[in-house]
Amino acid sequence: MFATRLQSIDTCINAIQIWKAQLDSLSTEEIAKLEISLDSSERLRAARFHFEQDRKHYIGSRGLLRHLIGNHLNVSPADLIFEYGAHGKPALTAEFSNDKTLCFNLSHSAGWAMFALAWDREVGIDLESNARLQRDHDELLGLASRILSERELAVWKALPDNAARETAFLRAWTRKEAYAKARGQGLFANLTSVEVILDAAAPDPSLILHSSAEEGVHDWTLHDLPAPDGFAAAVAVVHK
Repeated sequence: MFATRLQSIDTCINAIQIWKAQLDSLSTEEIAKLEISLDSSERLRAARFHFEQDRKHYIGSRGLLRHLIGNHLNVSPADLIFEYGAHGKPALTAEFSNDKTLCFNLSHSAGWAMFALAWDREVGIDLESNARLQRDHDELLGLASRILSERELAVWKALPDNAARETAFLRAWTRKEAYAKARGQGLFANLTSVEVILDAAAPDPSLILHSSAEEGVHDWTLHDLPAPDGFAAAVAVVHK
């Protein structure tokens, strides 16, 4: 019944599937059915949200993710079991992997959610609303200084106006968050150590990022995604 709530998004990255959903369009009945598919820890977390809208967004995003994964594996959404990495990245337990593993990630912001699925390839996705950037120049500069590298910050400051700076920053932020989430670092990542927008004045929708870390040397594709008006989105996927 939730297929009509999920819209597939075309991407030039092979073997990766992207969907988006407007969480605020989910009815009370649909939220209740999605909540039933959650496990006890997810329902407990949902109950802790102070605002009802935040609770519904959490239930909607997690429930729709379970339905997407369940459809791919031919498993009931409620029967899926997740395990979590050191920094909270979810993954399916080993019993749901046979000859290949379904990797996934989700992001939600301001009433929208996006989901990424890939076989045998770590993936991360991020969605951000530009409403988060509606602040004065000094506040935006402070945020940019915490996200951008020194070289990126110099390019960013040279952009012609505040609108261009907001667009470039939002693109950089989603790319970096998607990469950090793909690697399982999330909020614990040092985003200034990753460079993604030296093309800020003439953006390329996709780039290759080379990384060397404890888990080994990998190349990653970072790709901007079509997003709802007022949002930016990006996906990161490791090369096989």
